[in-house]
Amino acid sequence: MRNSEIACSALLAFTIFSGCKRPIRSEEIVARYSHAECIPVEFGPGITPPSRTWDHTITTSRGFTVHISGARVPGGRIGVRYVPEGADTVAADAGDYIYPADVRLDRGSDTLLIKADGITAVLGQPQTWLFQYDLNNRRQVARTQVNPSVLPQECQIQ
Repeated sequence: MRNSEIACSALLAFTIFSGCKRPIRSEEIVARYSHAECIPVEFGPGITPPSRTWDHTITTSRGFTVHISGARVPGGRIGVRYVPEGADTVAADAGDYIYPADVRLDRGSDTLLIKADGITAVLGQPQTWLFQYDLNNRRQVARTQVNPSVLPQECQIQ
């Protein structure tokens, strides 16, 4: 075998075996997401086809004013902007073909919990992810693949 064939075989094996990892059914992040309050979601104006969007501002317990935005579209992610300073960051970006589906807030810890789901590009397998973003410390603290059957229904469109 040539080096390129070996590399391709190794990449294929890695992709197959990493895709077989079982999503979690029970963990702290699932419980936190299940008990967190919904960030208002609506059908985004001017987005075709109509998609779930988030455009909401909150104030954390430490007094940070944070604008949360995003849409369930290709390339979609959930962003946060700290007002009035204007610092922007991405709270959740699951990558190609996995889109934001739900955004919630754990007020006790000022943590965003974001669900993203879709079909992977490589193997065409459905995936659901939960992200945890600490609004006070301005960083993502967790990203975990989950079994969607253990999650509550997504927040209702207003």
